[in-house]
Order: sequence, then C-alpha cells, then structure tokens
Amino acid sequence: MSIKTDQAIVRVTEECQNAEHLIPFEEYLTSICTTDAIAEKILDEGKTLKGCFENMKNIAKKRAVGGCAYIPNDEGFSMIRDYYGIDLNEKHEDNGAVIDILDYL
Repeated sequence: MSIKTDQAIVRVTEECQNAEHLIPFEEYLTSICTTDAIAEKILDEGKTLKGCFENMKNIAKKRAVGGCAYIPNDEGFSMIRDYYGIDLNEKHEDNGAVIDILDYL
C-alpha cells in the first residue's frame, strides 16, 4: 500500500460515518484500491460515495417495476467503477508491489 491508497481508503471510510447504507460501496472500493491510479480516481474531489449511491439509485428508479428494482452485485460493482472512472484492466504504474523477474526476460 502507498500513502495515496491509504488516503483513498481513509476518505471513503470517513464518508461512511453516520451513513451505514454506503458501507458496501466503501468495502468494494477498499478491495480494489490497489494502485495509485485507482486511488487518484477515488480521491477525485468531484466524486463521493453519496454521489455514487445517488447515481445507482437513479438507475434503479428508471428500471423499477411496481416501485421495485434489482441490481445484481456484478452490475452494481460495474456502476461504482463507472462512476469513479476506474478500469481494472488498465495497466498501471507499479507502486512498490512485488516485481516479477520474468517480465524483464
């Protein structure tokens, strides 16, 4: 972990104070916050867990049938990544993680 990833995790954890409904969002972001590039997206001042929740809620409202909607976990996680602009397949600079010597052969 780097200082930046630690800062991102602290930020989303603090956003959950007195907002238990945001904890699943925080837990997911914490689980994927493994690089400085991802941390920077989480630290974006224009992005918040509350904003992410509202975005997902608006999508659910559009899909609602009889006032109810269901968003499967994988799709919900995708919505969180989309909101923050996180691409897990994007190549990122190594931030001190283990180096595989085979990459240099």
